[in-house]
Amino acid sequence: MIIEPALYTVAEAAVYLRYSAGKIYNMIHDKEIKAAKRGRSYLILKTSLDDYLNNHMFNSN
Repeated sequence: MIIEPALYTVAEAAVYLRYSAGKIYNMIHDKEIKAAKRGRSYLILKTSLDDYLNNHMFNSN
């Protein structure tokens, strides 16, 4: 059984979405995805990444 993490780092989110880390930082600052700042880094909810995919990638009629 594979257990997926609920929180991703910027690097992990970039791999998950196949974007650059810079693009992920821009998405955080533009509030396209939800993230929590922990020290000097961000943690991103996997559900936020999935919501982004559902709303921006697959509904482009």
